[in-house]
Amino acid sequence: MYKPFKRRSSQRWGRKPRRRPWYLYAAALVGILIGLELIARLVISSTGLSQTVLPQASELDKRVAAYQLEFLSPGGQPYALPHAGQLQAVRSPLLGYQLLPQQQSNYWKINAQGFRADQPLPTQKAANELRIFLLGSSMAFGQLSANNQTTLAGQIETRLDAQVTAQQAQPGQFQPATLPYTADEVQKVLQRPARIPERQYRVVNAAVPGYASGNNAASLMQLAAYSPDLLLLLDGQSDLLLPSLYSAADVPGLDALLLNQAKPAPNWIEQSGEQVKGWLNQLYAVRLLQYWQRQPEAAVAQPALEQAADLTADLAELTARVQRYQTNLAQMLRWTAAARKPILLGIEPTLLDRKTQSPQEQAILAKLGSNYPQQMQAGYSKLTAAAQQAVQSSANAKLLDFKDLYAQSAEPVFQSATSLTDAASAQLAERFYQAIVAQLAIEPKPFGQ
Repeated sequence: MYKPFKRRSSQRWGRKPRRRPWYLYAAALVGILIGLELIARLVISSTGLSQTVLPQASELDKRVAAYQLEFLSPGGQPYALPHAGQLQAVRSPLLGYQLLPQQQSNYWKINAQGFRADQPLPTQKAANELRIFLLGSSMAFGQLSANNQTTLAGQIETRLDAQVTAQQAQPGQFQPATLPYTADEVQKVLQRPARIPERQYRVVNAAVPGYASGNNAASLMQLAAYSPDLLLLLDGQSDLLLPSLYSAADVPGLDALLLNQAKPAPNWIEQSGEQVKGWLNQLYAVRLLQYWQRQPEAAVAQPALEQAADLTADLAELTARVQRYQTNLAQMLRWTAAARKPILLGIEPTLLDRKTQSPQEQAILAKLGSNYPQQMQAGYSKLTAAAQQAVQSSANAKLLDFKDLYAQSAEPVFQSATSLTDAASAQLAERFYQAIVAQLAIEPKPFGQ
């Protein structure tokens, strides 16, 4: 049977080559990445850059993480807030938030009552015990301190115990219980250090990071159950940072979190992108590239509660914040007067009082921004005036001046805007200790009585 001739297609001779499968390109890309990663690891290991490019967490980093607050709901569930650390605080309708009892880290320990102390504090006070309570914010709490003993409260208690021991061992070195007969001998013995009651002194650290005057006033009401004999207060800066529409500090960022719950959750593409980004940042090649591109910067501890941007240049707003501080302080002074409990108070010193600043302190100021000095100075002067006015109306209150305490100090003082080194806390403890001794001093009786 006849078959018609078919011309062969010319495409057989001139057809394009077949495309390689996509997975070959993917494999090549993966191979290149693996090669870069191996080269980066070789460079890092051979040049001794392991500690620089892949640094372990520094001591400062560990302390910041340990002292950073993690906020929990009243039911104990953590809020999905950024900068969560190891120090847990529970939201409280009365106090705003309070420290979770029975927790500890390498740097701090919180007792069963929620105070920063190694031992629990029973409600019933021992017959020979004299209790001093310290209220305040981050500086009073001892933010970034090495342990409970190096905090302000711990060092004050150490000084008081040491004086009692010295009085018992060398009574002639202190003022006597009864003055001598002759006037010249009286003048001599009055030159000696004052004698304080030989009691068991307990200085309780009831301060909480981030607390403002409203929180401290609410805390004071709860402390009445523990029968305090003397109160110490160190605060001020938190009120300058807290907007006047708040009566006290609450869980920071909680309002935004609650509002964002109404928004749709991130889709799987956004979530996958974040996971890929996190994975890439773990690669040695990426870290080496970041190391070459980074700028040298001094290590600075900047807890999330310290937001210099929350200071205000608006005079009316600043006045309202200071008025809130003065109102709460007046409330505390009225309570202490009615309870006949003396109170020694001070406003937290600031970085601006330092005449010579260390490189780390200069870096802290740089991070706080160019507006910080002027706005903080304006707020600090108003706080001081408000505290002086409140104290003038109370017979059992005394305002201590800490403004120039660190002005001439050659050593570093501040680890952040509201945290001190342990040595600087010792200087502050000495000032409080001297004021406590003056408050508790036993006046010698005249001869013959």
